This record gives sequence, C-alpha cells and structure tokens, in this order.
Amino acid sequence: MNKGKTSNFFGVAWAFLCVFLILACFKAAHVVARPGKPCTFIIDKLQKRYDSTRDISAHFFQETIVPGDPEPVKASGMVYFKRPHLMRWEYERPEKQLIVTSGAKVYVFEPEANQVSILSRKQFLSTKVSRAFFFGKGDIQRDFKVKGCMLTREGWVLSLEPKQSIVQLKSLKLTIDKKDFLVKKTEIEDQMGSRTIIIFRNIRVNTNMDPKLFEFTPPKGVEIFNAG
Repeated sequence: MNKGKTSNFFGVAWAFLCVFLILACFKAAHVVARPGKPCTFIIDKLQKRYDSTRDISAHFFQETIVPGDPEPVKASGMVYFKRPHLMRWEYERPEKQLIVTSGAKVYVFEPEANQVSILSRKQFLSTKVSRAFFFGKGDIQRDFKVKGCMLTREGWVLSLEPKQSIVQLKSLKLTIDKKDFLVKKTEIEDQMGSRTIIIFRNIRVNTNMDPKLFEFTPPKGVEIFNAG
C-alpha cells in the first residue's frame, strides 16, 4: 500500500474500533457518574440498546481533514459488523477497496491496483486499548475520560479522550440518535490534528448476517503483500 492508502487504512481501523466500542464494549458503563447525569443517562441507554445487537450494517460517508491539505479526502461505501469481532468495509468511492477481518488476518483488497495486502491482527490492533475493545474487554471508565455530553439537533454527542497516549486517537466524539440510540456519526482526531468524520445511514440491526460475508480468499492473479 502506498502512503496515502496506508494512512486511510489505519484511519478506518480506528473508526472501526470506535464503533466497536459502542457496539460491543460498554462493560460497566452504566456506573459512570461523571461528568453528570446526562452522561450516565446516555451511556446507560447505549448499553441497553446494544446489549441485544448481534450484527449491524450501514452506508457510510467518510471525510478526512488533514492540516495543510486544501481539500478533505472523501469516501463512501458499506460497512458490516458481526459480534464478537468481525468486520467488513466495502469502499465504493473514490475507488473500490475492501477491508475484511478473517481469523487472525486483516485483508485489504485494492481491485484497481490488482493487489491484496495482508496484515496480522496484532499489527492492526497496535495498542493495548484497541486490543481490549476489539476482544470485548474494553472499559470506558478505565480507558477513557468522559469529557461530557450534550443534546444537539443531530442527537446526543458524547465526548471521550483516551487516558493512554495514542498517536492515532487524541479525542473521539460519538453522535447518537435521540430516538433509537444508534451511533450515527463518529469524529476522530489524532495527535497530529487530522480529523476523520464518518456518518452512518440506513442502519440495519440484527439481520442474521451470514458469517461467510467475513471470509476472504485473494482472487487468482492478484499481487499479494504480506505486511505482517
């Protein structure tokens, strides 16, 4: 993968982990007491909403803003998650790209370049916090500072910061629907000042996804790079 694609991939990786934080990892979140009752209320609602969530899919619209770059990088496609730790991102724009977790490997398929990059799950999950949330052992109180929450026109906005210094994640904002308490937007800022915003639409929950959706075999004739 070239530099741009690598940066895009790891931005996706953190977006994925942030969504998973909500999807499967609100361990003990209902006891959060600070910074106030609104935060306790919204986290409790999220926990109840996702306790019954087995799988989820959505259209996504992604925008990455890098300091010094005149134009944001925009992308869109479909995303699928299945508990406990399966994911599939299908990029349609600006060019087709597929990212799939399959067993202990993460596959990044770029049809236009006719290549597949294979990463180890350890490389994909490069920090203690990311590994904890991926495997369902994350704890918001232990790993994040709850900076606040507020009700806006878009919905509830929950602001979090990691307690452990992480290059790829300085702060995280989650926008949560006021009615069904599904996460409909994530905003991730890294230590370099770059921001990745992902909006989720047409969200579908508990559709009994086929596990085969998360299997991947490199097509014949593609160039394969083992990155880790």
